[in-house]
Amino acid sequence: MPYPKHIEQKLEFDQIKQLLINKCISEVGVEYVGKMRFANRFDIVEKMLFQTQEFKRILTEDNPFPAEHYYNIQPFLRKAAIEGTFLVEDELHQIRLLMQTFAAICKYFEERNDKYPHAAALFAGIVYNQQVVKYIERILDIEGLLKPNASPELSKISAKIQDREKEVRKRMSQIFDKAQAQGWLANSGITVRDGRLVLPILAEHKRQITGLVHDESATGQTVYIEPAEIFETNNIIRELQIHYKRERERILIEVTDKLRPVLPELEKYLQRMGIIDFIRAKALLAIELDADMPMLSKHIVINLVDTYHPLLKLNHQKQGLPVIPLSLNLNRDARILVISGPNAGGKSVALKTIGLVQYMLQCGLLVPCKSHSQMSVFNDLMVDIGDEQSIENDLSTYSSHLKHMKYFTEFADAKTLFLIDEFGTGTDPQFGGPLAEAILNRLNIKQAFGVVNTHYSNLKNFAGNAKGLINARMLFDQEQLQPLYKLEIGQPGSSYAFEIAQKTGLNDAIIGYARNKVGDKQKRLDDLLIELEREKNHVNELKKRFEEKDIKTKQLMEEYEKLKTDIETNQKQLINKAKQEALAIISEANSRIENTIREIREKKADTDTIRKVRSEIKQEVNQLKQDTTVHQETAPKKPIKITNANLPLIIGATVRLDGQIVDGQVLELKKNKALVGFGDLQSWVDVNKLEVMPASNKKVVKQSLTSFDLNGRMQNFKTELNLIGTRGEEAIKKLQEYIDDAYLLGFKDVRIVHGKGYGILRKMIREYLKNCKQVAYVTDEHIELGGDGVSLVTLKV
Repeated sequence: MPYPKHIEQKLEFDQIKQLLINKCISEVGVEYVGKMRFANRFDIVEKMLFQTQEFKRILTEDNPFPAEHYYNIQPFLRKAAIEGTFLVEDELHQIRLLMQTFAAICKYFEERNDKYPHAAALFAGIVYNQQVVKYIERILDIEGLLKPNASPELSKISAKIQDREKEVRKRMSQIFDKAQAQGWLANSGITVRDGRLVLPILAEHKRQITGLVHDESATGQTVYIEPAEIFETNNIIRELQIHYKRERERILIEVTDKLRPVLPELEKYLQRMGIIDFIRAKALLAIELDADMPMLSKHIVINLVDTYHPLLKLNHQKQGLPVIPLSLNLNRDARILVISGPNAGGKSVALKTIGLVQYMLQCGLLVPCKSHSQMSVFNDLMVDIGDEQSIENDLSTYSSHLKHMKYFTEFADAKTLFLIDEFGTGTDPQFGGPLAEAILNRLNIKQAFGVVNTHYSNLKNFAGNAKGLINARMLFDQEQLQPLYKLEIGQPGSSYAFEIAQKTGLNDAIIGYARNKVGDKQKRLDDLLIELEREKNHVNELKKRFEEKDIKTKQLMEEYEKLKTDIETNQKQLINKAKQEALAIISEANSRIENTIREIREKKADTDTIRKVRSEIKQEVNQLKQDTTVHQETAPKKPIKITNANLPLIIGATVRLDGQIVDGQVLELKKNKALVGFGDLQSWVDVNKLEVMPASNKKVVKQSLTSFDLNGRMQNFKTELNLIGTRGEEAIKKLQEYIDDAYLLGFKDVRIVHGKGYGILRKMIREYLKNCKQVAYVTDEHIELGGDGVSLVTLKV
């Protein structure tokens, strides 16, 4: 189990709890936050993590989860358990609203049982008692007020009260008009005193109206009189109100008696809603921290990738500062990490981060690290952080540390994680260092996992030589003389005591005196560490440059492959274009030859005529060769059109749009417009944009349109895209394809339905639409049609 008792304060987990409390929406959920405990059973930790991970997906990817009316009805249930008591309207109304929310939650998980099995299991086997809501709805309206017809007797009393009140108001209005005409009124309104209608009369005219004085103003200038003419009727109303109150209590007692047998069920519903509120709060915190569920291993291992202190992240976010993540890997071969480095370099933060992340995990919280990180479940977590000297218990700083070390060495085992900050400090280093080494050796023998911070050289040497231990250091910028807050595994670090002292402006003579007092062996060791760190930084810089060059080389190769593909594609297009031009030339030549042969046969030409015709054909062939050469040299961008200016534009004519290669057929003519059919697609086109083509091109129409079913796309396209329940990346992919189709088909306005939820999917969609070149602007839908849960997109024309 965790040690010491106040470990949550040591690791600052109490602040994590407060963040969870702020995200709860029910008092029962807050109670469950207070009950959070460090769990050391693998199955329990795994189940809690899966529940939180599933709820995180619900909040980020699915429809909004029912999150209203999480009332704390426990006081009402305790009250109703006592015979003879009854619940009032507001209490029954809260129970009804909570029951309706519980029913909505049950339905939500029933529809998604396969999608969120661990969260849905919380409501498995629970039978929703619909009769409870029916009992309450029979007597209360939707506002939570008692219905006038809650019982036949109440209905009669209510009707009588209404009739009498109507009679009083009518008579009171007549008296009011008379008093106003006479100038007796202090102001222009009828008011109420002690539940009865009264007139505000000036004190000097109070004798003008016979009646009962109920009150007077603070100045005594106004008296409030109930006219005698309505006094008797008001008494009757008062008696009816007493009967109404008695009948109301009878009805409420009757309903409460019906609810009493099912109070245990209501308590179970309340507790389940409290648990789901607690899990919801954990998921919300995970979203805020960008936390995830690491891979959980039954073999003890800590392999954290890019983890960070959650509270430090939130604090830096407010200040706009970056957070430097840390990574480490502890396993059976390297179980204990010894971190060294400069003061204020981040050693304590790194140690607390590891401890807090592990504690969060075993409390069922997702942790701030990459999802491919690996973590395990420890039986015990022991920490020695901070100064715990106590005058009351006669403990010095060092004594309190030794007390903790005694506990560690006695109870730690292979499933223990220990954390020790500033190991060995608090006494003479000459004795504190060896004692710390002995304690560390004992913990290593017991196969425990741990992280310690130290400045002692003997502990660095021990970690470098002993099996199971590994050195680590916090990096330091030797040029700027400032810490980098980066953890590097494998090498010990220097404390940079003299360098930091020099930066603070301490007198050089003092620093020089101190340097001379340091032993040669220690000085050489420290200088060696500094030199080693400098050389390693140089190697890392060279490695970084090599990686940048490697990335640049890969980019150039990708650009080359793309260019090569483009050239091959363009080459194929040029060949196809040349073929089309050749076919057009041959077709034109064949047409001229056929016309010439027909002319010879019709005229029955003699030898001279035939010779003349051959000469003309030869000239035509030469001309065609020249045309072909010119086409090849100029590489025209458009294929040669097969046209005939003499063909009339009539219904049934084959036509082609300017600049297009697909032919269509004229179906209808109207003034300067023509209805043209391109396969299954029909469109009205300006006549001056059409070119009449020979009938032989009809085959081209079918061949061209079969490869691009524009009509099919038009018929299947919808002006609304629903992305609710779609994951982020998949949603953006669908949105991209949808916008492309809408723009291609000429639609100007479309609707994107993404829901409200917690705004995560909406934010991603709005960010994409903002940067989309086809989009002119985006607005919210009308509040009655979805509000900010729907984006209205207007595309550029």
